[in-house]
Amino acid sequence: MNAHNTYSKIQKDTLSGRDLEARVLSKASSQLKQLLSIPAGSEFNRTADVAVRFNLRVWDVFQADWESPECSLSPNTRSDLLRLSIYVHKTSLDVLAYGAPEKIKSLININDCLVTGLSTPVARPAEVSA
Repeated sequence: MNAHNTYSKIQKDTLSGRDLEARVLSKASSQLKQLLSIPAGSEFNRTADVAVRFNLRVWDVFQADWESPECSLSPNTRSDLLRLSIYVHKTSLDVLAYGAPEKIKSLININDCLVTGLSTPVARPAEVSA
């Protein structure tokens, strides 16, 4: 195992769930951003296929977590996130079918907003002031 792979494994093992989710979403967003600089054609189609499918896999994992009975989110938050995941899936299919730049930007925006939210420290119950 080379040094980069060792570092990557250690980094994955030590990241919190929120940090890992933020990194994965950032990677998906970065791949989608690359699409905006590629003209329509076979290179765009290949890159879009990889980027959009990666983003869909990430969202599939999130969706499965939100649908799980063990999900600790409030019912309203879960419902909102599940509706958002449906939008992401529909929009992703539009990107694969039509390459629509405005839809790519929408996916990027959603991912980036979630990264921001996941990167914001969460107040612990003891830290909340009365």
